[in-house]
Amino acid sequence: MMDKKVSVIMPAYNAEKFIEEAVRSVMSQTYENWELIIIDDCSKDRTAEIAKALSKEDKRIVFLKNENNMGVAKTRNRGLERASGDYAALLDSDDIWLSEKLEKQLKKIEATGAELSYCSYGMVDENGIKNREDFIVPEEVDLEYSLSRMAISCSTAVFTKRIAENYRFENKYYHEDLVFWLSMLRDGIKTCGNTEVLAFYRVMDGTRASNKLKSAFHRWEIYRGFMKFSVLKSAVYFIKYAAKGFAKYKKL
Repeated sequence: MMDKKVSVIMPAYNAEKFIEEAVRSVMSQTYENWELIIIDDCSKDRTAEIAKALSKEDKRIVFLKNENNMGVAKTRNRGLERASGDYAALLDSDDIWLSEKLEKQLKKIEATGAELSYCSYGMVDENGIKNREDFIVPEEVDLEYSLSRMAISCSTAVFTKRIAENYRFENKYYHEDLVFWLSMLRDGIKTCGNTEVLAFYRVMDGTRASNKLKSAFHRWEIYRGFMKFSVLKSAVYFIKYAAKGFAKYKKL
């Protein structure tokens, strides 16, 4: 298994508070055959400076900088185009991996024959203090499950080179990551989930994850615009999503 290379893609924008912790969580992986592609999206703080310094510590880290601010979807796509690994993984610059994440997910992929892996995760605030219940994922998901509750998230996903070459994030939608996963599931991609918590996802006031009203509006857009569902069918899935989302993000 160690002969398989993983390309880790990290878009970064104004992430000076968190990026070093995120990068070092990759550097601490027990699975060592990886490259980390950090792409700074024209940050206005010290993000680029910190990322450059970290790239000098480890030759597996590649630092790139966008000429213009492109947004997270296009920045991730640039990383996918640059990736050279047998697998690709995503990590946001304010999230954290546990040291065995890649190793355990790759073992699960090889054992199940899946093309897309994800894992359970904890949720913490800007100081790294747990502020939500852990989100425990099922061992497998399909399109039907994911229309009302998405178990796959960017910082937990590991997927094959075929996916990295054939799927892209759409800038058209606010929830570009949701559309990315739904596109694969609609095509019948086989998935596998590690139920063990292997990552920490930062949920802070003022972030996209914390703005539930706006998030709900854009979820409706995906049902109607991307999935082309009727109003009635969209409403059924939306009600399920709203109920499950409330439970997921309820504060401790």
